[in-house]
Amino acid sequence: MTSQILAIFYLNDLDYFIKETLKIKCVIRYQDDFLIFHHSKEYLQYCLKEITKFLNKEKLVLNKKTRIFKSTDNFIFLGRNKFGGYARYRTVKRRLAKKEYLYSIGKLSLSSLVDSRICYKHLSNNKLNF
Repeated sequence: MTSQILAIFYLNDLDYFIKETLKIKCVIRYQDDFLIFHHSKEYLQYCLKEITKFLNKEKLVLNKKTRIFKSTDNFIFLGRNKFGGYARYRTVKRRLAKKEYLYSIGKLSLSSLVDSRICYKHLSNNKLNF
């Protein structure tokens, strides 16, 4: 409960900064996780720098998972994928291990293995080690 209250307390000013100063209309935030949507990648890079500066003033930092990517890419937010289903890291890891095995015995093409790894590339930054 304490972390919920602190997230509201500390990040309320961040919400205001993003909406009023950076003029971002599409923002989703739950506690300390947030998504920002904009059609310009360059503007998002500028926003990332400004948000980093703002958080530094509050003695807060963004974690290493912070990144800019297309909304069409595979991404995880609040433990769910872009379709709303739960992201199951163990299941993904097992599926990739099985595909590697099938490739090693010649029952799977290299392109299929590479396609699978690319599909889960954003998960590698979060939970999986490749």
